[in-house]
Amino acid sequence: MKRNNFWKLILWCGILLIPSSVALAQVDDDDDDDVSGPREPIQFYLQASITDHVNLQITEDQIRRILSMVDKYRNEHPEANMTATILFSGAVSEALAARNPQTHIVDFVKDSIRRGAIEVGYDGTDEPTYTHRPLIEMKVDTAEGRWLDRSAAIAKFLTESRHPVTGAPQPGKTGGLQKMQEVFGEAACITGMRLGVPALAAIMPDVGADPEAVHQIRRINSQGMMFGLPEENPLHSVAYRGWSAAFSNDLSPFPITPPELFWQDGVLRTSESVGVDNQLFRANNGAAAFSYVLKRLDRSKIRVIHIELGTERNYLAKAFKSEFVYPPTRYAYAHPEHPELPTEALLSKSAVDAAFAREDELIDWLTDDYLADHRDSHFFSNASLKKMVAPAWGYDISAKSLRSAVEQMLQAWGDQAAPPKYVNVSDFYFLSLAETFQVLADALAEQSRTGKLPQKVRVAAVHGPLEVATDLTPVLGQVTASSVAQVSAGLVAKLHDDTWTPVPNNVVPTRIKINGLDLTPAQYLRLMAEAFLAPSPDAKLTVKPATMFASPNYLGMRTRAARDMGVVWTYKPAPLALSGTVLAALN
Repeated sequence: MKRNNFWKLILWCGILLIPSSVALAQVDDDDDDDVSGPREPIQFYLQASITDHVNLQITEDQIRRILSMVDKYRNEHPEANMTATILFSGAVSEALAARNPQTHIVDFVKDSIRRGAIEVGYDGTDEPTYTHRPLIEMKVDTAEGRWLDRSAAIAKFLTESRHPVTGAPQPGKTGGLQKMQEVFGEAACITGMRLGVPALAAIMPDVGADPEAVHQIRRINSQGMMFGLPEENPLHSVAYRGWSAAFSNDLSPFPITPPELFWQDGVLRTSESVGVDNQLFRANNGAAAFSYVLKRLDRSKIRVIHIELGTERNYLAKAFKSEFVYPPTRYAYAHPEHPELPTEALLSKSAVDAAFAREDELIDWLTDDYLADHRDSHFFSNASLKKMVAPAWGYDISAKSLRSAVEQMLQAWGDQAAPPKYVNVSDFYFLSLAETFQVLADALAEQSRTGKLPQKVRVAAVHGPLEVATDLTPVLGQVTASSVAQVSAGLVAKLHDDTWTPVPNNVVPTRIKINGLDLTPAQYLRLMAEAFLAPSPDAKLTVKPATMFASPNYLGMRTRAARDMGVVWTYKPAPLALSGTVLAALN
């Protein structure tokens, strides 16, 4: 989120060429002029990352300026329901807590939380240090072994205190997400957990999936959202923008499904970057530049734009904003003897004031002009977003709704090997492949026990498989619907066992054995769907070839082997109901 790179500069060069002297009167308030086709609403997510634990005078000034600006516009425009998400690292949380008796900065933040002006989150991007932090050491090359090795590293990252400059572990103290929550309370949003393997951590983090992180986070945080696709390009690939658009569009089938929102591992994700038309917008670029962005935004679907408030760039001279120097923590880690920024790195107070004035200009224009003219567009918080999105799991599906969804699923699957990307149950409810596997197993297990399908099925929390079968097995034979139901009955106990263990039990199995056949979850999922619709328990079902990956876009921008990408079975869209709370009406 906080990294600069060549491609970002190329992308934004057109915007940055807009003269800074452009007056607010020149901002184009009517972004609907001369545009044909639908113009869906835009939702605005205000965020700020407070992660510099070394230059604390700057950090505290950031906090006070951001929170004061939020308060100003909440008072002037209460109808806008403005709330910002302020993300803290564990290291900065510890440093601010130590200063609180003198500066009362933590008290200031907590008062804003209490009043609903802000929500707090966690950003681990700049935890000490970029190279000296817990690393993933693969010791056992099995599915469970790789899970445990990754899980051990992320557990340390989330809870372990490290020296603020060297990154050396500090036994007996807490750090990371745990420390942030001890100081400020439960995180409403979480991001920045980039680990790597030894020798490559600094240049190639472990990206593409994070089920082990989700599993560890649930031990200390059960409610937080997570960021989805980051603004930065984690692998420095020129294809990132194109891939991010393709991936996001795979999970955005309708106008009410923003490309920026999706579910992964049962956690709601909101992306900072989607394609070339929507990236994290820094408020210090001002209202004119933001109007330019809105004019070029694809509005055929609801869109979500992340706006960063109070960036550290507001304080820094040009040389200290460059890719290999920024952010200030990078300078600190490279100069452990004198980690504070030198005087020449800092702008004058008047220059800092001017940068924050441009931020104020943007928020003023949004609240006073844009939102007044676009009643379906809003600021939203993590809490309000959850009210507009149907839950990922923990609700019931009627037999009627499930039957209709399974019929559509099989029709879409047809004779091709790749399964559907997800299953559409209703306008606001989707099932991931993992959830579809679970509900069909439940329904067939009930049929095996009682001879009847249930009237409704509960959607439970379930992980994708620990290891993905990458073989495309040829047609192997036939089974009966009743035998599929019997095997399903033996799967449901583990699928519903969400007791926390180092390796979770509620995972889609890697292989399923039935009548002497050894099947992949995708092959067995198709059999379950056909058995669910079968006219009788004696119906013969043919095993068909099936791949585990519904879309090639699901495998882009990753450092993990395909066998470790079971997370793709948990992807699904996140439709927004802008008019109010979504109700689970699936009867």
